[in-house]
Amino acid sequence: MTKDNIFIKSTAILAISGMAVKLLSAAYRIPLTRMIGAEGMGKYSAAFNIFMPFFSLATAGITPTVSRLRAMQDTADIPAFVKIRNKAGSLFGTTSAVLAVAALAVSYIYSRHIDSPMIFYGVCLLVPNLLFATFEAIYKGISQGSLNMLVTAKAGLLESGAKVIIGITSVYLAGVMIRQGAGDAQLICAFATISICGLICLVYMNRDFAYNYKTDRISNLEITAHTFMSMAVPVAMSALVVSLSNFVDTVICLSIVKEIPDSRLMAAYPFVSFTAEDEKAIWLFGVYQGLCLSVTNLIPSLSAAVGSSGLPFITRSMQSDSPSAVHRHTERLVRITAFLVVPVSLFVAFFPNEVLVTLYGDRGAQTRLATYFLRFMAPVAILSAFSFPLNSILHAGKKSSSILKILLVACGVKVISCTQLCGIGNINIMGCIISQALFQCIVFGLSVMSVKKTDKDFTIFRHIALPLVISYLLLTFLRIFADFVLYTVPTVFKTMFCGGIFVVVYVTILLFLGFFVDK
Repeated sequence: MTKDNIFIKSTAILAISGMAVKLLSAAYRIPLTRMIGAEGMGKYSAAFNIFMPFFSLATAGITPTVSRLRAMQDTADIPAFVKIRNKAGSLFGTTSAVLAVAALAVSYIYSRHIDSPMIFYGVCLLVPNLLFATFEAIYKGISQGSLNMLVTAKAGLLESGAKVIIGITSVYLAGVMIRQGAGDAQLICAFATISICGLICLVYMNRDFAYNYKTDRISNLEITAHTFMSMAVPVAMSALVVSLSNFVDTVICLSIVKEIPDSRLMAAYPFVSFTAEDEKAIWLFGVYQGLCLSVTNLIPSLSAAVGSSGLPFITRSMQSDSPSAVHRHTERLVRITAFLVVPVSLFVAFFPNEVLVTLYGDRGAQTRLATYFLRFMAPVAILSAFSFPLNSILHAGKKSSSILKILLVACGVKVISCTQLCGIGNINIMGCIISQALFQCIVFGLSVMSVKKTDKDFTIFRHIALPLVISYLLLTFLRIFADFVLYTVPTVFKTMFCGGIFVVVYVTILLFLGFFVDK
C-alpha cells in the first residue's frame, strides 16, 4: 500500500472512529444533562474546569511526543516499543501522581471558597483517571506512530461505549432509588463513571500492547528523560494554558456574575426568573457549559482525529527531507478539516433551537437562552477546529514553542476581556463567549502565519472558501424552507429532514467539483 493510501486510510479510521466516539459521548452527556439539569451541569462543569489544567499538563504532551519519537525511529529502522513504554511510563507516571495531589488540594480550597463541596468530591473521583489516561496516552502514541490507528479507534469506542452503559444506568438508578439528595448522588455516579471507563480502556490497551509488541527487537537508541521532556513540555504547556483560561472563566463567572443584581440579569434575560444567588450563577454557567459547549465542542472534536492521524506522516516527510510530501500532507489535513467542520458549524448556527431541542428536549428558558448563545458560538467553532491540524503541522516541524507563545498571547487577551465583560450587567455570561471568540481568532491567525513560515506555499482560505459558500447557500434555502413549509412539523423530524438533505447535497456538490483531488 502506498504512503498516500496509508495516509487516507489512517485519517479515515481516526476520523470515523472519532465521530463515533463523539456520538457516543453525546449519547452520554445529553441524557445526563436532562437528568441532572442546569444546576447539576454547572457543578459538573466547574469540577471539570478545576481538574482539567492538571489533566492537560499531565497527559496532553504524551501522545504526540511518543508518536513523533516512534515515527522518527521508524525512519532509522530501530523500533524500541518496550523501551519507549517503560521510560515514558516511569517519567510521566511520576509527574501525573504529583499533579493528582495538586488537583485535590486546589479543588478542596476552591470548593470551600464558593461553598460547594460537590466540586471537591467530583475531583476526588476524577483523579484516578488522570493516572489511567497517562498510560493510555503512551499506548496511543506508540500505536499512532506505528501507523496502527485501529488500536486508538477501538480504545476510544470501548471507553465511550462503557461510559454510556455504566454512566447512564448508574445516574438513572441513583435518581430513582435515592429521593433526598438524589442530585448529589447522580453527580457522584457521573464523576465515578469517568475513572471506571478510563480503567477499562487502559486494561484493553495494555493487553493489546503485550500481544502486538512482545517480540520487540533490542535497540541501541538512547532514550532519556530529556528526549521526552523536550518534546512533551511545550505541548503540555500549550494545553495547560488553554485549560487555565477555562479555569479562570469558571472562577470569574461564578464570582463576578454572583455579584450582579437580579434586576440587571432579569433585564438581560426577561424570560428567566432568578432567586437564590448561588443558583443564579451556577444556573447560567450550566446553560453555557452544559448545553452550549457540549454542542460546540463536538465540532472541533471532528478535526482532532484528523490532526492526530496526520502528525506521523508529516514527521516522516520532514525526516526524509521531502518538502513536496510535507506540503501535500498539510494541504490534505486542511482540506479534510474544512470538509468536516464548516458545514457542521454553520448547520448549528442556522438551526440552533432545532439542534438543542433534538438533543436535550425543550427545556423552556434553558433552551431559549442556549439558542441565543449558540448563534454566536457555533461559527467560532470553525476556527477552533483548525487548531488541531495546524498544531500537528507545527509539532511535526519542531515548532511546539511557537504554539505556546501563540496561546499565551491569546489567553492573555481572553482573560482580560472576560474579566472586564462579565461584570457588565447586560453582558454577564456573554463575556465568556465574546472573549472565547477573540481567543480563537488570535490563535487561528497567528497559527496560520507560523505554518506559512515552514511551508511558504501553504494555503488555508482556499480550502475553507468552497465549503463555506456551499454550506451558506444551502442552509439559507433550508432555513427558509423549514420556516415557511415545515413550520407545523415536529422539531426532531424537521432537524433530521433538513440535515439529511444538507449532507447529501453538500457532499454531492463537493465531489462533482473535485474538492478532494490534490491540486
